[in-house]
Amino acid sequence: MAQGIFSLAKTVLLTNLKRVQQAVHWRTRTVYEYGLHSLTRWHRKQLNHTIFVGITGSAGKTTTKDLIAGILTSHFSDGNQTSGTLNTSEYTPATILGTRRSDAFCVVEISGHRPREMDLPLSLVRPTVGVVTNIGFDHISAFKTREAIALEKSKLIRGLGVDGIAVLNADDALVMQMAEHCVGRVVSFGVSASATLRAEQIQSVWPARLSLKVIWEGETVTVHTQLCGKHWAPAVLAALATGLALGVPLAVAVAAIAAVSPFEGRMQPVQVNDITFIRDDWKAPFSSIAPACDFMREAKAARKIIVIGTISDYFGDRGPRYLEAARLSLASADCIIFVGSNSSAALRAKKSSADKLFAFPTIQDAENYLATYLMAGDLVLLKGSAKADHLQRLLLARTSTVQCWRSDCHLNQFCLDCGALYRSAQAPTKQVSDASSMLDSESEKISQLTSSTWENTPISSATRIVLGLGNPDLSLLDTPHNVGYRALDVLALELGREWQSGPDAEGLASFMFGEFHGTPVCLLKIACPMNLIGPHLLKLSGELGFHPVQCILLHDDLDLPFGVTRMRLRGSDGGHKGVRSILQAFQDDQFCRVKIGIGKGQPGQTVADYVLTAFPSDQQAQVAQLNRDAADKVIELLQK
Repeated sequence: MAQGIFSLAKTVLLTNLKRVQQAVHWRTRTVYEYGLHSLTRWHRKQLNHTIFVGITGSAGKTTTKDLIAGILTSHFSDGNQTSGTLNTSEYTPATILGTRRSDAFCVVEISGHRPREMDLPLSLVRPTVGVVTNIGFDHISAFKTREAIALEKSKLIRGLGVDGIAVLNADDALVMQMAEHCVGRVVSFGVSASATLRAEQIQSVWPARLSLKVIWEGETVTVHTQLCGKHWAPAVLAALATGLALGVPLAVAVAAIAAVSPFEGRMQPVQVNDITFIRDDWKAPFSSIAPACDFMREAKAARKIIVIGTISDYFGDRGPRYLEAARLSLASADCIIFVGSNSSAALRAKKSSADKLFAFPTIQDAENYLATYLMAGDLVLLKGSAKADHLQRLLLARTSTVQCWRSDCHLNQFCLDCGALYRSAQAPTKQVSDASSMLDSESEKISQLTSSTWENTPISSATRIVLGLGNPDLSLLDTPHNVGYRALDVLALELGREWQSGPDAEGLASFMFGEFHGTPVCLLKIACPMNLIGPHLLKLSGELGFHPVQCILLHDDLDLPFGVTRMRLRGSDGGHKGVRSILQAFQDDQFCRVKIGIGKGQPGQTVADYVLTAFPSDQQAQVAQLNRDAADKVIELLQK
């Protein structure tokens, strides 16, 4: 009777868990969770004969969990494990309640992505075995230091009883320090000579998979796996050490490891039309970039391509991190593609135009390039974050027509599990139509600013092109988004020449030629929507023969305080859509910039409203001085 009531209660609670969490009032949710946790604790007490294995660490938890489950299943009777990557506290009850009294083991992956996150899961799981894979930089933004991360993860070891077993990484000092807090048995793993389970001769050269030799209590065996990359060796060792500590024979554990497939999106090889994709697209903390590049550098393939999306979990500004990732990638593969809003930061790694390094703001732009570039025999690494990038679509597009190319859904799942993948979720035709009509409108407006026609003045390599970014709509002349135009007008007044309409068929370009301190200059305005300026500038550069290194971009910057101007010799787009369009079109970041600080507007004011609203009359004098300062910065660059 009691068991029947428990089964019914468990079914109701688990069935409604997500619905309740999303829909009910917080007080009701609190009562619901109290009931769920109470039921979970009661059920855990009934599982006295089940071995609970808790796994935590900065990386490799999910793969370690699958490997441990594979080993224990091969030796014991049935068991249970955390489903997929559902390792946060809200999913722990489901894992425990899904464990039967007949299960010999339950392997629980425990996330520690923020302070105190592990407290509730540990109180529910009460593990017999605690496994810590490593302490890295994943979730560093939440903890600030690796030591703080280690302190959170150490709760797993501190909570073990005298009959508990701590399985620790001997190659990680922060992990091994946790042994001091273990009152039970400690089993270590690694390449260190002090490791209880020691590894040597670790190899992973594609198309061969990861293999290594392990030494356990004087016995040496070779371990073969289905995994890709040497960086999975700690996960393999952690799983073997866990199994061995629980009495699984070495031969049985080694055979079980060989049968475990890579987890989806974790260095998972997928063959499509004679092209091999290595899917590492679940997450991309900065610390995981180097191991993935090491794998590609050592791999044997006709051509090697690396696609990198959004990088997470790093110190400081994103620019240096993307630059370092780009340099690592260039040393490891034949073609490198960065995707996403931060992609232009990678272009600085280009040493010459021969470097096949590209930056695309959207995944659809990357797909358009890959559609004609990829060929049979290629090895392609997809390295990104599922929630931010959904790089899986680059693989799916090889065999089907992908309809959804959104980059803002933020769904924490793979695209193949989403119903929008093959049905249209956007209206690109309408967007193109709107852009075209805007171009026609702006073309008419620019004619008001020109007073003569193109004189076919040659643009030599010594000429500097000064491009002002702004909006040609005269009603927006005095807005923050238009300071690039206004600063350019200051320079135009100094030259005292007439604006000329350009040679482009669309009639969108206006030029003014002259000299500043002996340096020939060409002032340039292009009357088109900001996010479409790149293709027009690229076309003009082809017609007139100028290059990025000759150009100086004048543009507004929301991140600079109002009244501040700053020079940059090159770099990423900094979030500016006009600069982003230019960098994408040229696939080069060697454009000098003069950034004009406009600040962020009033509290509560949207960015769009602020940048398209005219400066107040009492601020006009400051704006005029700001434009003068920006013009002076351009002249300073010309003199340098």
